[in-house]
Amino acid sequence: MKASTLFTAVAALVLSGSAFAADAPAASTAVSAAAASSLSVPAVTISQSTSRNRADVSAEAVEFVKNYKTAFAVQLEQYKN
Repeated sequence: MKASTLFTAVAALVLSGSAFAADAPAASTAVSAAAASSLSVPAVTISQSTSRNRADVSAEAVEFVKNYKTAFAVQLEQYKN
């Protein structure tokens, strides 16, 4: 029952949106199309860093896990002394 209600609501929304789009004058549509084509979007290039490779990062992570202590373990060591 709820799925059919949702489907009806979506269909009504789509139909009302297309009705509003049909009312828009052709001149404003052409202006918005021209504005969209003249937008300057910067190009982003992603290059690999040569400073650290995957093996170095993996070795660092393994070393961290070997020496990791929880906050509770650190507190216990402090209370022992």
